[in-house]
Amino acid sequence: MNNSKTSIAIVGGSLAGLTLALACSARGLAVHVIERSQARVQGGDSLGVDLAAIALTTGHDPRQQPALPVVPAYRDRHLTTWPALYAWLHERASKATGVTFQQGANVSSVTDLGDQVQLQLSNGAQHFADVAIGADGYNSVVRRAIVPADPLARYAGYLVWRGLIEERMLTRPVAWPSQGGLWIDFAEGYRLVAAVLPGRDGSLAPGQRQVTFAWFDAHQDDLLRRTGCLTEDGFIVGTLGRHKITPLIRIELLRRVAEQWPDPWAEAVSAGVQSLDALSGAPIAEYMPKRLASGRLALIGDAAHVVSPMTGRGFVTGVEDAAMLAQALADRQTQEPAALALARYEEARLPFVQGLVRQSRQISAEYLHLAVSRRRLEHHF
Repeated sequence: MNNSKTSIAIVGGSLAGLTLALACSARGLAVHVIERSQARVQGGDSLGVDLAAIALTTGHDPRQQPALPVVPAYRDRHLTTWPALYAWLHERASKATGVTFQQGANVSSVTDLGDQVQLQLSNGAQHFADVAIGADGYNSVVRRAIVPADPLARYAGYLVWRGLIEERMLTRPVAWPSQGGLWIDFAEGYRLVAAVLPGRDGSLAPGQRQVTFAWFDAHQDDLLRRTGCLTEDGFIVGTLGRHKITPLIRIELLRRVAEQWPDPWAEAVSAGVQSLDALSGAPIAEYMPKRLASGRLALIGDAAHVVSPMTGRGFVTGVEDAAMLAQALADRQTQEPAALALARYEEARLPFVQGLVRQSRQISAEYLHLAVSRRRLEHHF
């Protein structure tokens, strides 16, 4: 049997896991990142980022050359694409001192043995660590070990259709919205958030950029259940990938686009809906954490807490988690049990993220109330 041992194991090598790896490296801690994908080049669409917070947490300033391609959004926030941010983080983590990777390795279970953590891999191998951190998303395996009675994120009552297309696909470049980097509209129970983002090469030239949209839809519960994305009791177990988005679904979405959204966003959304690769659908998850740590295990990012993208706090909160957890581990005294450092992280962080989830639930409730009210008026007239 192939066994290995490290001090700190990070389960999940996506955005939160890479951020934590860099945060630990910047504080002199060695980490081993276990990621089930061999390589990732796609995922998500637009993300709100706080450039100063990323620099402070990771020790790498995304404003310095070669810079992370971004556009201004609001206040101190900027927008970037998921692939651009992932590439920026991964390039730096792959060269960071003390960071090693194990890709193509799926962690099937995590067990706190008291004196160490055992990570069982699906290929039969085992990995042991002094500490294991779950950065493995809203269906976290590490969360199952920390809170086995409450492992799944609950459906918030609506989904989001996401798309990212090339601006050159449109008949003309998009005029920059007057209110900043985001354009937001609400019509007939649907909400659309759209933006212009840097092109794949980082270009901000009109016609060379990318256009993203997030179309919030509170009328697809039956579809989500038919496609196996939801359990009967309202927990999320899947998303609408392209193989689940049938031609009939696309036709209905295109009909809605023509009725609801103005150009140029209507043209952009239509292009995304018609593309077999550009469109995805995800039920909105919300998860209220009872714990962020237990023994030698801890959680960050979507593994720890899940909020609606309407909060604009998803990745930003994960960066804050990584900074606090890395610092708690770095401040640990030589003979101090690792569990005490993780407990300090939980004590400092849990009240804030619980408050954030409550805020997310309030935002979702207000949107659903408005969506249902608008839909009733539509049917009435």
